[in-house]
Amino acid sequence: MGHLNFLDATTSLLSLFLFITVLVPSQIPFGHSGPDRSSNFTCIESEQQALLRFRDSLTDESNRLSSWTGGDCYSWKGIGCHRTTGRVVKLDLRNTVQPALHIFDPSYHSTPCLAGQYLSPSLVNLTNLRYLDLSLNNFSGIQIPTFLGLLKDLRYLNLSDAGFVGEVPHHLGNLSHLRYLDIGVLSGNIIPTHNNLISKDLGWVARLSSLEGLFLNEIDLTKAQDGLLAVNMLPSLITLHLESCGLIVPHFLQVNFTSLSSLIIGFNQFNHPTIPPWLGNLTGLQDLSLRANYLGGKVHDTFRQMTSLVDLDLVGNSFDTSTLRSICNVSSLTSLDMSDNQLQGSIPSEIGRLWKLTGLYLDSNMLNGTIPSSLWELTQLQALFVQGNSLTGELSEHHFAKLKELKRLDISDNLFSLHVSSSWVPPFQLQYIGMGSIKIGPRFPNWLRTQKEIEQLNMANAGISDAIPGWFGVLSNDPGGIILSGNKLEGSLNSFISGSLGNLGELISLQLSKNRFDGKLPPSMQNLKRLQFLDLGENRIADTIPAWIGERLSDLEFLTLQTNNFHGGISNTLCQLPHLQVLNLAHNDLSGSIPHCFKNFTAMESTKPGTFEFNNSYLDPVLRNFKAGIELEYSKNLPSVKSISLSGNHLVGEIPDEIMGLVGLQTLNLSKNHLNGRIPKNIGNLKQLETLDLSMNELRGEIPPSLSSIYSLSSLNLSYNKLSGPIPSGNQLQTLNDPSIYEGNIGLCGKPLLNSCPADESPTENGPVLDDKGHSEFDFSWFYAGFGPGFSVGVVGVVGILQFKQSWRYALFKCVENAYDGIWVMIGLKTSRLRRNFH
Repeated sequence: MGHLNFLDATTSLLSLFLFITVLVPSQIPFGHSGPDRSSNFTCIESEQQALLRFRDSLTDESNRLSSWTGGDCYSWKGIGCHRTTGRVVKLDLRNTVQPALHIFDPSYHSTPCLAGQYLSPSLVNLTNLRYLDLSLNNFSGIQIPTFLGLLKDLRYLNLSDAGFVGEVPHHLGNLSHLRYLDIGVLSGNIIPTHNNLISKDLGWVARLSSLEGLFLNEIDLTKAQDGLLAVNMLPSLITLHLESCGLIVPHFLQVNFTSLSSLIIGFNQFNHPTIPPWLGNLTGLQDLSLRANYLGGKVHDTFRQMTSLVDLDLVGNSFDTSTLRSICNVSSLTSLDMSDNQLQGSIPSEIGRLWKLTGLYLDSNMLNGTIPSSLWELTQLQALFVQGNSLTGELSEHHFAKLKELKRLDISDNLFSLHVSSSWVPPFQLQYIGMGSIKIGPRFPNWLRTQKEIEQLNMANAGISDAIPGWFGVLSNDPGGIILSGNKLEGSLNSFISGSLGNLGELISLQLSKNRFDGKLPPSMQNLKRLQFLDLGENRIADTIPAWIGERLSDLEFLTLQTNNFHGGISNTLCQLPHLQVLNLAHNDLSGSIPHCFKNFTAMESTKPGTFEFNNSYLDPVLRNFKAGIELEYSKNLPSVKSISLSGNHLVGEIPDEIMGLVGLQTLNLSKNHLNGRIPKNIGNLKQLETLDLSMNELRGEIPPSLSSIYSLSSLNLSYNKLSGPIPSGNQLQTLNDPSIYEGNIGLCGKPLLNSCPADESPTENGPVLDDKGHSEFDFSWFYAGFGPGFSVGVVGVVGILQFKQSWRYALFKCVENAYDGIWVMIGLKTSRLRRNFH
């Protein structure tokens, strides 16, 4: 969830900031970029040469190290030298891209990353090096160098998110002065990060007796199940991050790391599904994350003893309302996240005791009843998330009167109704508004006009039946997403986007589906250059598909324009959208052929999930897509959806073979068009395909046998075409036994249809089919191959005899004449009967 990842990222960055700005400078006498320029010494020659050799082992496509030429190394970028000795004590080559962008930006690896096939061991000549940071680079495919264990003076080592693979070298345990070690990934990373580092034994960690900060997020520790016991031997440890490590967390008999201030240990598993008693001994904890650890049960007084606790993250467990009531005694809390648990009943009135709360997240539970009045007294609240429950009540102006600090509010998907006067001026300035699927309308809310900082807005299915006012565009200069789907908004789309949204160049998601917008797509939309998600489906838009969609909106990943009045051909410029995962142009008036350049949708060529995410987003866009005739909603799993739907148009021509190269496709719907030709024989390449609908076209020929090799296929419709021949059998097709998926093809035969094929033959993907006597298609091919010549020889023989045998000729001609007379008599009788019946 967006808010959780924002908090975790903030916690990680805060820890990093504290170590850099407090701990490290107190131990390392840096200059600004080197020693005081008034000093009379230069860099140590051997160290300068060592740095140059290290530079030469790197790939630096963006020329980040351009300053590493000539002069003294104290003036080089990323180098820090001792103020008096001139020795190199700091090497900071952290990628200049900001961490938040690194997490969410799909073009991360095109940013200024350093890379290399190996790292030069010349660094060991920097004998006074105390600070080394290579984080956020891309050393993909190489191991963490063992020579780092020789840098005995290191206090700070950061190799996080740098792409290293393989076994973590135990040589790092030789760094006895080390106080900060980070070789994991940024905590709270919501895009699956494939960290390929593994440690089978954490015994080396126990030797780092001075360690105060340890970050091993997403290091594979499944084979180091005694790992936490080794970490427990570090009495000076202040910060410990072990998120997503595959650990089974034990119940300690004795806890040694009682100095812990921050413990992030989510996405693992405890050896008992309750809060372990040893957590209660960590009375100095300020930050605690137990996210998604399958924990539940009674907590007793565990949290009450943590009198310094500030941030508590219990998301994705099985805690109930009694746990929430117990936590309400921890008055030091400023952030509480219990989203996606087993909270039932009402929000306890004791929530008002948490008077320091700035963030409260109770979303995605089973809460009901009204919000207690004590919650509206939490005057420090900056974020309130209660969406996805069954809370009731009429919310009015006085509920929000004391929430002057509120920045992020989500009350979506509850049974609320919002009734405020048209002149209401809220006491807050919201950045995020989630009010989807609650009663707001019928008028467009006028109070939005007072909100000047809105970045993300969700008012889908809010019962608004009105025109969008002209002032709506002044909401924000930096919006992330706008969702207004499922209302009855009306008017020209051109006027709405051109006086309002056309200048919002940072907009990432725009969803206006299921409204009553008409007119054409305004040219000003091409200014939305960062748009990744565009949904204008189910409106009354009448236009051609403009070329600028492909030419200017190059970041688009989801494009849905279905059920409108788009006409003309499908522009080839759409093929300039390599990141496109979903293309839905169904139920329009499009004509022409399917472009062969669809092969350029490279995101659909991959079977891996895409990378769609908002930057620090709380807003989950909703994709509505038909699968097997049923409209499904996708939100959390958006990156995995890959689909093409062109049904219900007037498309002609053949299905391009190039589409068969989009092997990541899960849905392909080309039904209700005028497509002809054959189904591409290599359709079996689409191994991820779950839904295939080619019905109501003019396709002819056989069904390709390769179709039976798509094991993921769960919905198939080939009805009402001109297909012929036997239906392929075997594998997944045997489970699709509804005859209606083949009806309307009079030339088809075989199961599940009632009309069987000659000799009950059915082509398969895996070889010839044998009949009940053991004969294969190969056997019968010889029979048919000899049938023609044999028949010809027989005819020649009979004709030859008739040539020389007069009595035979007379008998044959007499027989033919009698048959001819009989046929005419029968025709006459039938005609006579028909006339009588007609009269």
